[in-house]
Amino acid sequence: MELSARTRRLRLKNAIIASFNSPASSVAAQLAEFSIHDWRGILVWLDFSGLALYLLDRLTYLRLQSCLPMPIRERLRQNLIDNRERALALFSEAVAISNELHRESIPFALLKGVTLCPEPVSDIALRCQADIDILISESDAIAARDILVRFGYRLNTIKGREWSFTAGANIPMKITDLYRIRPQRQVELHLLSLAGPGCAAHQENLLARARPRLIQGTELPALSPPDMFVQQALHIFKHLCGEHTRAQWVLEFCRFIEKRRDDREFWRDVEMMAGSEPQATIAIAAATHLACSVFGQLAPEALTSWSSASLPLSVRLWIETYGRRVLMAQFPASKFYLFLRNQLEMDNSAHQAAGWRHVLPRHWWPARVTSGDKDERLKDRISRYILEARVAWRRLRFHVRTGIPFLIECWRWQRMNSSTRLK
Repeated sequence: MELSARTRRLRLKNAIIASFNSPASSVAAQLAEFSIHDWRGILVWLDFSGLALYLLDRLTYLRLQSCLPMPIRERLRQNLIDNRERALALFSEAVAISNELHRESIPFALLKGVTLCPEPVSDIALRCQADIDILISESDAIAARDILVRFGYRLNTIKGREWSFTAGANIPMKITDLYRIRPQRQVELHLLSLAGPGCAAHQENLLARARPRLIQGTELPALSPPDMFVQQALHIFKHLCGEHTRAQWVLEFCRFIEKRRDDREFWRDVEMMAGSEPQATIAIAAATHLACSVFGQLAPEALTSWSSASLPLSVRLWIETYGRRVLMAQFPASKFYLFLRNQLEMDNSAHQAAGWRHVLPRHWWPARVTSGDKDERLKDRISRYILEARVAWRRLRFHVRTGIPFLIECWRWQRMNSSTRLK
């Protein structure tokens, strides 16, 4: 019996996930059964999951580029060319801002992005990145803001200790422009709060442990490798408690584990630093369990011996039940994260569980994605309003499309979770 298109797309996604940890013969056999129609059906997922260029790199390494239909292969190759140009543009901007921060004697460290090269990212051009993330002390926030203003940025939003800045034209991008240089630049300042008992010393040490790293011939301050690993885990865990988690982040975390597998001193440092970071231990345990269960790798005992015990059975069950489904969902993903947030009892955190109002929220109209100038023409304003309406319509469809499966799944999850508690 012929498989449905949806089933074939799911099988292709599973084959792509498996290709990152399978021998060439197995990868070739699994990918051979899929047509160009199947590939076109998962291109949106492949792009938004962040795996598109990693897949091209993996198949190139295995000398299996022919497993990709020619139009798909050429499309990914062009995406790589475009993304390399964008990565270089982001790197140049990061260097310019870093030089200015140095001149003003502001302690800082770059986060994610270019600092992930060479571990766990072999080539930064393979990574889909949209902004520059900078870690600074809360006391230096105003000085850093003034520097960004001189670069043409303006403060856009403040969410907790994250200040988001934008510069340039706010023009919505099409899916075909995902890998190209964007007309709008973005910088996020992540502020280290020195308030609260036991928090100050850890936050100061996080920045004090940052060291210059040679990245593409330029020295830039970055977190120490153990701190980087902890922050990666926290980043994944944060998104697991939200609507969308990129498979790219989980793959990178998996590769970080593999590169440091036999480095016992590294894992001792990670354990020590995780102990002073709120939720870090459970984040590491959850991210490790997800990465290894999806990408088929065993974590070293030097990591699991202390992290696994901190993972509640309900969280482990959620990862095993929904982890792969979340990574394979179309963008935006699903509402299954509400089960996880409920188990973590995060009512007093930045990711406050909101119960049923997240299923079909009363105020579902999304934040604006465009902004007009004071001299905006009527024609441009109408076009912008039409675009805003389309975004709102897609958001409403998302709530309906994901809310119904969530409601159906509620009974099953409650039953499974109750059985776990009784054991």
